[in-house]
Amino acid sequence: MKKFGIIILIILIALAAIFIRAASRRQTGEPGAIAATIKAVEVMKAPRGEIRSELQLSGTIEANSRVTVFPEVPGKIIRMDVDEGARVTKGQTLAVIEHAELALQVRQAEAAHRAAQTAFDQAQKLAKIRVQSQIDQASAQLSSAIVALQQVEDLSQTRTTSQVEQAKAGLESLKANLEKIKRGARDEDLRQAEAALAGAKASLTNARNNHKRMKKLFENGAISKQSFESAMTQLDVAASQYEVASQQYTLIQNGAREEDIQAMEAQVAQAEAALKLAYAQADTKTWEKDKALAQSQVEGAGATLRAAEALVAAKSWEAEIIAAETVMQQAKVALDLAQERLNDATITAPIAGILSMRYLDLGGLASPTAPIFEIVDMDTVKATVSVIEADLGKLDPENQEAWIEVDALAQPVTGKISLISPVLDQASRSAKVEITIDNAALRLKPGMFAKVKIPVEIHENAILLPRSAVIEDSIRNTQIVFVVADGRSKRRQVEMGLAEGSRVEITNGLSEGEQVVIAGQHTLKDGEEVTVMNP
Repeated sequence: MKKFGIIILIILIALAAIFIRAASRRQTGEPGAIAATIKAVEVMKAPRGEIRSELQLSGTIEANSRVTVFPEVPGKIIRMDVDEGARVTKGQTLAVIEHAELALQVRQAEAAHRAAQTAFDQAQKLAKIRVQSQIDQASAQLSSAIVALQQVEDLSQTRTTSQVEQAKAGLESLKANLEKIKRGARDEDLRQAEAALAGAKASLTNARNNHKRMKKLFENGAISKQSFESAMTQLDVAASQYEVASQQYTLIQNGAREEDIQAMEAQVAQAEAALKLAYAQADTKTWEKDKALAQSQVEGAGATLRAAEALVAAKSWEAEIIAAETVMQQAKVALDLAQERLNDATITAPIAGILSMRYLDLGGLASPTAPIFEIVDMDTVKATVSVIEADLGKLDPENQEAWIEVDALAQPVTGKISLISPVLDQASRSAKVEITIDNAALRLKPGMFAKVKIPVEIHENAILLPRSAVIEDSIRNTQIVFVVADGRSKRRQVEMGLAEGSRVEITNGLSEGEQVVIAGQHTLKDGEEVTVMNP
C-alpha cells in the first residue's frame, strides 16, 4: 500500500507539472503549446519465468504408523525395560511376563516330540521286518498245524481200536486170573501172572506216553477235549490194569483169600465196563472229529499266512511309517505352539519408533484385552488432507511433490503424495490424500495443523505479468493490456494461462521484453501520448 501511494503521488506531481507548463505556454504565447494532456504511466518489461497452479489445502500431521501393543498371554509383569519417550527398534524387548508354567509346557512338549521321533525312527527300521516276521511266524504255525493233523490222522483211529483190543485183553486176563485164583495157583499160572504184570506195565508206559502227546495236541488246539479225556481215561485204565495185574501176581504167589476173590470179581466187572466204554468210543468215531479240528487248524494257519503275505504285497509297513511320521509331526506342531506361547511372554516392539505411551508398570497384571504400550513411527510422517472430487484428476499418484507449512517451522518442508484413497466420502464428495514427509529430525509432531500446497501444473518459460496489469473488457469479454512504444500507448488483446497469487501467465498477444503499463492503464486509450514515470 505504501508503494502504491508513492506511485500515485508521483503521478499527481507529474500531471501538475504538465498542466503548469501548458498554462505558461498559453499565457506567453510560445509556439508548441499543447491542447491535450500527456498521461503519466508506470511500465515494466514483460519477463519470462516459472509459474505454477497449486491446490491449497489444510490437514493434519500424522505418524507414519501408530501401534498399540497388547500382550498375548496374561500374567504379572516381572521385567520392564523401557520408559515413555524412549526410541525402540523393531524386535527390541519391552517387557517380560511371568512364564514358569509356559516353560514347563515347552519341556513336556519337547519330551513328547522326542518320543514321537524315536517311534518314527523305529518304525522306519523295524516296520518292514515286523511284517516279514509275521509271514515267518504264520508259515511256522502252518507247518505245525500240518504235522499235528498228520499225527491225529496217524493216531486217532488206531488209538481207539487199540483201546478196544486192550480192554478186551484186560478183561480176558482178569477172568482167567479169577478162574486160576479160584482153583488154586500152579507154576504155569505164576509164570502167566508174571507175564501179565509185565504186559500191564508196558501198557501203562505206552498210555503215559500217549497221554503226553495228546495233551500237547490239545494244548495246541489240534484235537478235541473229548479225545484228550479219552487219552486220560486210557491212562487211568492202564494204571488200574497194572494195579490189578500186580495184585493178581501177589495173590497167585501168596494164595487167594475170600476177600481177594471178591476183589478180583469186582475188577472183572470194572474191566467189562471199560470194554463197553471202548466200544462206545469206537462207535462214535471221535477220531473223525479230531481230524476235522486239526484240519481247521491247518486252514486257519494257511489263512494267517496268506494275510501276512498280503500285507507284504501291499507294503503295509509304509502305512505304519506314515502313521508314526504323522504322530511325530503333530508332536512337533504341539512343541512349536508351546514355544510360541513361551515366546509370547516376552513382549517385543513390532515396529521401530518412539514409545509414546506405557500403560502398566513393573508388577502390573497384563491382560490380552488391555494395551501395555503405544509406539509411533515418527521418522517419516504424513500430512493427511481432503481433496474434492473436481481436483482429484489434477493429482499424480506417482510421488507428486507437495509443500507443507506448519506454524512451528520457519520454512516449508517438502513431501510426496503416497496415497490417494480409491473411494470418496459421500458426505463431502472428497477423497483422503496422504503426503509422506521425511522427519528424521523429529521436528514435525503428530497432531500439528498443516497448510499444504500441491503444484498441479508448472510452466517454466512463461511470459508473466502482474494480475493488475490486465484489464477485463466486459463488453467484448476479452482481456487487454497497454504497451508503450515510441511514447504512445498500444492496446493489446491478450490471452491468459495459469494464475498464481498476483501473477498471471500471458499465452498470446504479448512478447517478452515489451513495456507493459502496470500503473495508469485504466484511463488510457489506444494511441495516446504517455510519459513513463517509473520509480
